[in-house]
Amino acid sequence: MEGLFRGVLKHRKLVTTVFIVLTVICALCIPMVKIDANMSDYLPPSAKSSQDLDEMKRVYGNDITNARVYVTGISKTEASSFDQSLKDLDDVVSVTWLGDEVNMDVPLEVQDQDTISNWYDGNGYLFQVVLASGTSQAQVDQIRSMAKSLQGADTVAIDGSAVDDAANLATINTDMAKIMTIAVVTVFVIVLLSTTSYLHPIVMLLTIGVAITLNMGTNIFRGTISSITQLVASVLQLAVSMDYSIVLLTNFGRFREHTDNQFDAMVKAMTKSFPVILSSAAVTFFGFLSLAAMQFLIGADMGIALAKGIVCSFFSITLLMPCILYGMRNAVAKTSHQPFIKSFAKMARFCHKGAIPAFIIALVLAVPCLLASNNVSFTYGSAANEAPSSQVKIDGDIINNAFGESQTWAIMVPEGQWSQEDALVDDLKALPTTKQVISYSTIAGSAMPTNLGDKSEVSQLLNGGYSRIVLISGIPDESKGAFNLVDTVRSLCSSHYGDNYRLVGNAVSYYDIRSVTSQDSVTVKLASILAIGAVLLIMFKSISIPVILLLAIEVSIWINEAVPYFTGQTVNFVAFLVIDAVQLGAAVDYAIIFTEEYLARRRRMPKAQASIQSVEKTAQPIITSSSILIVACLGIYFSVSSPMISQVGMLIARGAFISVVEIFFILPLLFTGGDWIVRHTSYHLGFYDPKSGNGQQFAQGSAPVAATLQGAAPQGSTQAAAPQHTPQGASQRATSKASASAGATSPDKTRVLGANDATQVLKSPDDTTRQL
Repeated sequence: MEGLFRGVLKHRKLVTTVFIVLTVICALCIPMVKIDANMSDYLPPSAKSSQDLDEMKRVYGNDITNARVYVTGISKTEASSFDQSLKDLDDVVSVTWLGDEVNMDVPLEVQDQDTISNWYDGNGYLFQVVLASGTSQAQVDQIRSMAKSLQGADTVAIDGSAVDDAANLATINTDMAKIMTIAVVTVFVIVLLSTTSYLHPIVMLLTIGVAITLNMGTNIFRGTISSITQLVASVLQLAVSMDYSIVLLTNFGRFREHTDNQFDAMVKAMTKSFPVILSSAAVTFFGFLSLAAMQFLIGADMGIALAKGIVCSFFSITLLMPCILYGMRNAVAKTSHQPFIKSFAKMARFCHKGAIPAFIIALVLAVPCLLASNNVSFTYGSAANEAPSSQVKIDGDIINNAFGESQTWAIMVPEGQWSQEDALVDDLKALPTTKQVISYSTIAGSAMPTNLGDKSEVSQLLNGGYSRIVLISGIPDESKGAFNLVDTVRSLCSSHYGDNYRLVGNAVSYYDIRSVTSQDSVTVKLASILAIGAVLLIMFKSISIPVILLLAIEVSIWINEAVPYFTGQTVNFVAFLVIDAVQLGAAVDYAIIFTEEYLARRRRMPKAQASIQSVEKTAQPIITSSSILIVACLGIYFSVSSPMISQVGMLIARGAFISVVEIFFILPLLFTGGDWIVRHTSYHLGFYDPKSGNGQQFAQGSAPVAATLQGAAPQGSTQAAAPQHTPQGASQRATSKASASAGATSPDKTRVLGANDATQVLKSPDDTTRQL
């Protein structure tokens, strides 16, 4: 690989130009990517509600009521005029109001008050509207302006699923700007504190900014992405990709200390960093891609976008960032500063002392948290994603106070079976939650010939061999009562028509989303664990190490997911599903950092000492990366308007913190406590063995770290090394060179070190071991 990277760096201007051109093209494509805020669109084709909705749209050409408009202070004449104005709008499919239910020429006081109360509360009129798919906030605002311009108009309130979706789409750009601003500021400050140049954060942000643009622009080939993916993909890509840039930056700094030729130092840093970044990226890639195993298609939407983002970040950091960093080498040198945090030795000792208490706490919490995480309450619809202070939420409360909670479902049954239809209508009217049932028989009577009615009105109830029944229920979309009602209505329809019926409604879709995602939760967990476990198995050539890493991380996920249950919080189901893959993918990066360092040190020192030193040496890269994720996601939690995105931010921030605690306190204990198991279930780890002969012996499969100490026998010999009095600096350089070849020597090349050499090794541990 060194030859490839040497060529890349030599032709850095060409490489940079290619990335610039691709970035510009992708930036121009971003505005053309369509965003979908309707979660029902991501139901699998096999879901009954999805099939029913497609059939209803095919037959009737429209959806059911998805917006309510309430206007107070206007006269009957103004209300009738507004009804017609709404119907004239291009994005309005149909409108229903009091004038469609009663004769407006007859005084309302002498007509059926139950019917009137559903449409007029004494202060204003309610209009139920079917808006076309993809209605924008601008179009909703146009309806509001029209209502306010009516003579005498006082209060105007608009709510409904179409209005919710429009509001969510309208806030995306604002929330995106907030999210990226928070992320950029967080990265800049934390990286500045963790590196040695004021330009390092700029280089890292510039590189990852290119990767994010490439990812967002290439979404155009997917046609449409969800609003959730649009909001969370970029910040997750930024936070997770920081690990890779830290790897490269750290290795470049170390090689630069040993050579004055910065070109060679960068080539060596690229070569050394590549396998580490590749391994880390592969783990995260498959962790994100496991979301595509969900039946609910939002998983594939997010999983593909996040995994694609990792690929973009991988190539940007391994190819573009070295070119930028090397090109700015003089400016970087002029803006260098001393590291603000120089040692984590005290922290390492504290973690070592607190390992057993932390392990006991985790052991006690594990099972209760696992059970609690499986019993969290979820929300599924777009209405639950509106902030209490949002206009659509305020309007919804106004309408609910005037007319009560309401949702509209449509039932399609075979046309002409009037006795069965009348019986079903009677059963629906008898339900305690029913406010109104509308069908051809309730309006015109089943005995009236269909060719005598108004064709446009008849076609909305009778069409394509179906008769449509509209059920209006006084119940919230997302509630236990609504889901129970779905079961009840489906049961009633089945009793009259068997499977030959169609049922459509928001709560019906949410019911199927709940059914699908309850299975998806287990699927995502298993898929992510198996995918990441397989990568770890190949990476470490060990059976026990993947188990240890995944066990520690899974416990941290259980604890994180149990918090909403114990606090009584209701969580959006997408936020909860995402955390499985995201926390596992991010935390396993930290675990790999520690494990690589621990295994390298365990080859030349006892397990306790290797554990303490590994925590000390990996603290800075792990804390830097996790701090970015924690602080950025906390900023998202406190700043964005979307409750769902806010929940995602809190879950990720809390999960990253718990994962880091697990890795620093519990993972070292699992390695030291399971040392014998790790040794005998791994391929050629070459652990240090204190029981061997004269001093210290390296186990089979490992080259001695100090094999090239001054005066040592040539590599492959078995004679003891004579004690030498080597200056400390020389010892460190020799140790560094030997460390690079650790693990590469065949079993017959084991060598015994003298006591003095061993002391030197332990006093001057190799600090150039592969780290992030």
